[in-house]
Amino acid sequence: MGSKFIDALKCFIRYPADATRLMLGAYEPETIELIKKEFPEVEIESLGFYFGALLALIFLLLCVISYIMWVLYSMGMIG
Repeated sequence: MGSKFIDALKCFIRYPADATRLMLGAYEPETIELIKKEFPEVEIESLGFYFGALLALIFLLLCVISYIMWVLYSMGMIG
């Protein structure tokens, strides 16, 4: 799963609009050909799953940072 996730992430970074169109269900032949040409190992059907996993990881990271800042604030170390 690690290499597929990294490949999907590269796809999002390189072609954000095309990847978003595919995740929303607009399976245009030109977009599919472009993604398959540049990233042949990326599964078009699972781009949405990997994007959701990326967003979940970002959300988890922000929650941890928020909790740490709250603990430091309540201890009087910041603020």
